[in-house]
Amino acid sequence: MKKFIKYLRWIFIFIGWTTFYLWFVYFIMNYFWHFNIFEKRYWLIISEFWNRGGVIDQFSEYMFLIMLILVIPCWFLGLKKAQKLPYIKIILFPIFWYNDYINRKYASEPEHIVLKNMGGGKVNKQTPQQMMEEMISSRMPQATEKKDLNANKIRSNFEQKNQAFHKKIESGDK
Repeated sequence: MKKFIKYLRWIFIFIGWTTFYLWFVYFIMNYFWHFNIFEKRYWLIISEFWNRGGVIDQFSEYMFLIMLILVIPCWFLGLKKAQKLPYIKIILFPIFWYNDYINRKYASEPEHIVLKNMGGGKVNKQTPQQMMEEMISSRMPQATEKKDLNANKIRSNFEQKNQAFHKKIESGDK
């Protein structure tokens, strides 16, 4: 039974890889050279060109020849790589791909946020003297607000009453 499952897996991968690879080669050859690998007349044109002593002298002709030569070795290499992939990963490839796409799209947060068109417009340049005065004034103690003065008064009154209470207890006066 295990041999049958391995054989079935091999056939599935063989058919899937061959179908995908032939579609890919067809697309590349048709896009760049308008050559359909599945039609006999295109192969007859190449045969006739070669038999009449055709010369390959342009870059695109060299690339076409290299592509034709590499079709079969690349198919074997791809089949070997496909055999190493887990069975489930091959079958559920579209689901895994879509999940990764959504994760990349929504899960990653941007490194920083850029707010455009915020502020009052043109930035005024300051002289070094103005920058120094601004820095000194920002480091100088600021006048406290009324709320702070009221809070300080309350604290100082509380501390005075607390000290008076402790002195009274220590002296024994009641």
